[in-house]
Amino acid sequence: MKVKKVVEVKSHYSFEAPLVPAGITDRGTRLEQFDGTLALGSYLSPEPRDTFLVRVSGESMIDENIFNGDILVVDRKEKPRDGKVVIASLNGEMAVKKFKIIEGKVYLYSANEKFLPIEISGLMEFQIQGVVKHVIHNV
Repeated sequence: MKVKKVVEVKSHYSFEAPLVPAGITDRGTRLEQFDGTLALGSYLSPEPRDTFLVRVSGESMIDENIFNGDILVVDRKEKPRDGKVVIASLNGEMAVKKFKIIEGKVYLYSANEKFLPIEISGLMEFQIQGVVKHVIHNV
């Protein structure tokens, strides 16, 4: 999956919405109760200067529920851990992959069995740009 566009988050934006009361919906789903409102900007990006957004394209992360056109909220300060979804710069291209360490070697895995893992070698230009914290997509 490739990154189509990167956008910096410069400050908190005010977007507050009332939360629905708890209870059982007409379809049997239980809703969690919150008091008051939720400031969505603060929830998605507690530290705006450490956060950026990317729009992605491709199908290599569909098993992580990341789809073509989704927007990812990325924390550039969080250190990648094994199994986390990351934005990686690989030979000049930014990609969305799962970060894995196996027997001391770093790999980038897709979340789609159609794609093979990428072993990171010393001959590659490689840098983790950030860890994906949230996925925003239409339902």
